[in-house]
Amino acid sequence: MTKHFRTAAGVTLALLLGAGTGLAQGAAQGDAQGAALTFDMIVGGATIGQAGMTLTRTPEGTTSNGFANVTGTLDFHDVLETGPNGAATSYHLTGAVQGTNVTIDVKFGASSAEMTIEQGGKSQSVTLPLPGPVYVLDNNFIDGFQILADEVLKSGAAGTFDIIVPQVAMFGSAALGAPAAASVTVGGQETPAQRLDGVLKAGPQSIDFSLYLDANGNILVLTTSQNVRMERASAAQAPAPATTAVPEALATAAACLVERDVSITSTGATLVGKLTLPKAAADGSEGPAPTLVLIAGSGAVDLDGNAPPLLTNSGYKQLAYALACHGYGVLRASKLGISPSTGDGNAVTLDTYAQNTADWLGFLATQPGVDAARLGIIGHSEGGLVALYATAHGKVAPQALVLLASPGRPLDVLLREQLLARAQEGGATTEALATLGQQIDELIAAVNASTGVALTPTPELEKNPLTAMFAPAAGLLRSEFGVEPSDLARAVAVPVAVLQGEKDIQVTTVDAELIAAAAPHADLFLFADLTHNLVDTAGPALGMPLPGADAVISPTVVQVIATYLAGNLRARGANSPR
Repeated sequence: MTKHFRTAAGVTLALLLGAGTGLAQGAAQGDAQGAALTFDMIVGGATIGQAGMTLTRTPEGTTSNGFANVTGTLDFHDVLETGPNGAATSYHLTGAVQGTNVTIDVKFGASSAEMTIEQGGKSQSVTLPLPGPVYVLDNNFIDGFQILADEVLKSGAAGTFDIIVPQVAMFGSAALGAPAAASVTVGGQETPAQRLDGVLKAGPQSIDFSLYLDANGNILVLTTSQNVRMERASAAQAPAPATTAVPEALATAAACLVERDVSITSTGATLVGKLTLPKAAADGSEGPAPTLVLIAGSGAVDLDGNAPPLLTNSGYKQLAYALACHGYGVLRASKLGISPSTGDGNAVTLDTYAQNTADWLGFLATQPGVDAARLGIIGHSEGGLVALYATAHGKVAPQALVLLASPGRPLDVLLREQLLARAQEGGATTEALATLGQQIDELIAAVNASTGVALTPTPELEKNPLTAMFAPAAGLLRSEFGVEPSDLARAVAVPVAVLQGEKDIQVTTVDAELIAAAAPHADLFLFADLTHNLVDTAGPALGMPLPGADAVISPTVVQVIATYLAGNLRARGANSPR
């Protein structure tokens, strides 16, 4: 019998300025025309980094040196060179994301761009056909916006520009209106400015933005409809106070636990994780602890729950630490292909992830301080689908499942719904939505008809702006598109907790209700203010598409999970499920 509970209130792919993009300054060089400018990067009211750029402007074109650094996450430098009209002639990025070195080089010709990408020791070169002159907008730098602003100021009229986002090899457009007199708050003071309103389109996303310029035409403030703000920092301005909520929460919880570095070999790769156990279980002063494997959501999410630069609040680490204080062990791991785990992150299927989960559970059963008779699984988002699949197909035999924001409908249905919803929220016309729908259907059909790891695009598919985003992982998508989560849930005989936020813009309450109705022994918990990443917001759902770097996960969710496990994570041979 399914029970429904409702709590009280209070409970991919890095796409251009999606939200949570971290930026930072660095020293730069240039002439008197190119003074170094730095910007505080603010997401949801929290300062997460700084942006920096130096532009050297000449009649022959502009050279920009840009910088991005988020401590412990990314450290990037770029050099962008343009012609007299601001269109790119070359682009170079170098740096590292969580210790993985990244280099991007692009040379722009009259009809094509030659791109070379090196990441983690792997190199790939591609030739991209160009529609004509293109302008670079990188999702970690502000200089591309400045160059577009320069072009509008030259003419004094609105303009539309073809753009390329090098990090995802994606084309799009940016439309900027004519300059208008305005004012903007900088450093707490109202300042006269010129305002340029624009719309940025790349793939399925459409993002409104505004640029506020000083008397010299340089950016003072950039704001976007995705709750991102970049504000010019003054040399005399005191640095913003460091965020403390997440570090304090983790430091407090650390007193409850012992954390171990662990690794296994699974499906031909070395998988790396961390096992947190309550102190009393780890030191043997009390009995071994019931322990769960935490399966991450989709994309390049690491073992702490971060996918920099978009997601950096260590949500999975917060959850593991909090559950340790409630008496539960948690093993969180980097997925295959996500550093420091090895392997090809695209050469996976749903079955691969299920086998990885089975191997982690087998490993846990041998660990001191772990109760091998009381093992469970927590799956977040795509990880919930993996948990259902692995259990329904008999690859694992957990004593309980906890599903957080997990899809209850086939992923091709959810993908279509999500892409169209984001486009509609961005102001797409009825005609544009119809075109996007056709592009989504075309991509899904091509993925389902493909073989192997990646989708090899036809000339027609190459014109589809979605292809570049999804083609590399066609094998994984194909394995997921063919699965009906409700069918999996019907085959799961163990207790299942289904937790879903009503301010989740990726997975809906419909999905949670479908799983809870199908699973024989399920409890459904709905949270009025919870977002997809387990953080509460009092504002509208679209106001927090991603949590800020200092966002603490919902304490009510933690309490509900702990209470549920106390009654349902039972040893083999204990009372049968309800």
